Amino acid sequence: MSATSKCAERLHKRLGGSSMSGLIEVVGRWWQTPDQFHTFSRYLEDRGFFTACRVLVGGTAFWMGLVLLSARFSDVGPQGTFWRAVNLTVIVLCLGAALVWWVFPPTPLWSYTFVVGSDIAIAAAAATDSEPLGRLIACVVFASIGGYIAFFHNPKLQVGHLVFASMVTVLSGWTLLFGPAADVGLGLAKIAVVMATIIVIPVVSQIVLAVLGSDATTSDIDPLTGLLNRRGLARRVNDLMDAPITESDALLVVVIDLDRFKTINDIHGHDVGDSTIMRTALRIRLWTTTSALTARMGGDEFVVVERVPVNAIARLEGQIRSAMDGATDDPRTSASVGMAVRTAPRHPDESVDDAFAELFRVADSAMYEAKREGGNQVRASLV
Repeated sequence: MSATSKCAERLHKRLGGSSMSGLIEVVGRWWQTPDQFHTFSRYLEDRGFFTACRVLVGGTAFWMGLVLLSARFSDVGPQGTFWRAVNLTVIVLCLGAALVWWVFPPTPLWSYTFVVGSDIAIAAAAATDSEPLGRLIACVVFASIGGYIAFFHNPKLQVGHLVFASMVTVLSGWTLLFGPAADVGLGLAKIAVVMATIIVIPVVSQIVLAVLGSDATTSDIDPLTGLLNRRGLARRVNDLMDAPITESDALLVVVIDLDRFKTINDIHGHDVGDSTIMRTALRIRLWTTTSALTARMGGDEFVVVERVPVNAIARLEGQIRSAMDGATDDPRTSASVGMAVRTAPRHPDESVDDAFAELFRVADSAMYEAKREGGNQVRASLV
């Protein structure tokens, strides 16, 4: 072997090894993907598609019920009392699932139940068909469930679904391979077509989700700072505020606004302005905990929502003053900070949104008071 051939072989091995390790890494990252039900549901809601999606999924279940109903009147449809009873049960389940999708807002538990129930119903529907080709056609419906899982759930559920669907598909075409009137060529071809369909559609759906996923998961994030944006804060604030409010677990809302930021932008340009915004976001992270909700509301305004003991407020004020000090910055920066602290529990008729709106109003007023007094100050109010 020539030196050139040996070099080419070594290069091929390196590239091959690199590709394999890259593939393993991609598969590993895919396997760790969390459940997407809440994320993708919010993505659809934001774009006004969630109701249409519910109608579509419910409509698919309703249509399958009608298809199975028509099969009862076919000569190759369900035969015998038992299989006709199974067919009728699946019809009722399909129509019931459609009704639930149309009437009730879906929850993660219902979605998981729908997936498992659909797989069982498809398998039962395939078993009721007296012809192997008819059973294989019924198995094609597994593809739609795989597509649904790709968008709304996690890879582990997808793998479980594909394993179950593949087993049912092979069993459905078993008589074509080994029955009295076996046609092995036809059986292998039809089973392969169905298997490709039920596997390829979820994979393609996963690719589409990968394209949309970045938008779906970052629609709550401010691209400049990596903090939450206004929409992201609105979505998450309920979880933080819904717990009981006490003196040992008070609710804190902080509004931060840079002083004379417009002047910095006008004199030094937007690049320096962007650097100032990013530096401010980093400083806010110095005094917030990992459980705090920190958002850039737009421009140079930031909001922090956090749970803290009342006796820690004075110490926190000092931390904020120290962290937000930009005396050594070039250009020099400072911030006006308003804090609103609530220790009283919510009234029975007071919504979380109303409680947050009131705290934000008080903190915002405190911030403007600090700004009117020259800026570079922290003002706190107890609600």
